[in-house]
Amino acid sequence: MRKHSQELWLVLMVSLGASSIYAVLSLLRKLSSQQGLAGSVTTINAPRAEQPWLDAVSQLAAISLSLVPVLLALYFLRLDKLSIGLVPNRRDWLLGIGLPLAVGIPGIGLYVLALQLGLTSRIIPSTLGDYWWTPIILFLAALRSGLQEEVIAVAFLAKKLGLIRPEITILAVVVISSAFRASYHLYQGFSAFIGNFIMGLVFAYIFMKTGRVAPLVIAHTVMNTAVFIGFPLVSAWL
Repeated sequence: MRKHSQELWLVLMVSLGASSIYAVLSLLRKLSSQQGLAGSVTTINAPRAEQPWLDAVSQLAAISLSLVPVLLALYFLRLDKLSIGLVPNRRDWLLGIGLPLAVGIPGIGLYVLALQLGLTSRIIPSTLGDYWWTPIILFLAALRSGLQEEVIAVAFLAKKLGLIRPEITILAVVVISSAFRASYHLYQGFSAFIGNFIMGLVFAYIFMKTGRVAPLVIAHTVMNTAVFIGFPLVSAWL
């Protein structure tokens, strides 16, 4: 007999649940370091090899392997005969492209304010070399994050909680999903926790109301692509 709670914990702990633990440890290291949180630097997309071709292959391997838990979550949902609306339709694209304007811009403002107050680490979106494949890798990394976070931290989590506790309220699911999303961003600092918690409230509520995760994946991918690829472009002008 299948146990949904075990499936939920297994998927979480081989993916974003493990990231939450590492994020807390990373935050503790930054807080206890000599330079403190305000003086620390966090790089999201860093080189994995000195040789460009090996770096590209290593990046692709890391992105591909990190999507295996997403496939596992989708497999369990298929066994449950549950749909999460992952294949986008026209309305999903409209909502997914519009959400970054409502969520992404305030998030950047929160980061800038927290940086001035010393409540966050300085974030470097990418230190990859200037190669022809760099924008492709950064886009795939953005897509990876969108699929990982929205499928697992929102859709899979919400659906499994509904099976484990049929009486659970929409509000409870939204808060749990948002707190989970915020936890694995703690490695960036306190502003990332707050910003991602607020973002999680919006995203989880949209999923609970529409039953579709596609617009969330699109929005997340658009936001991360803008940050990952936009950062090197902006830096080149500075």
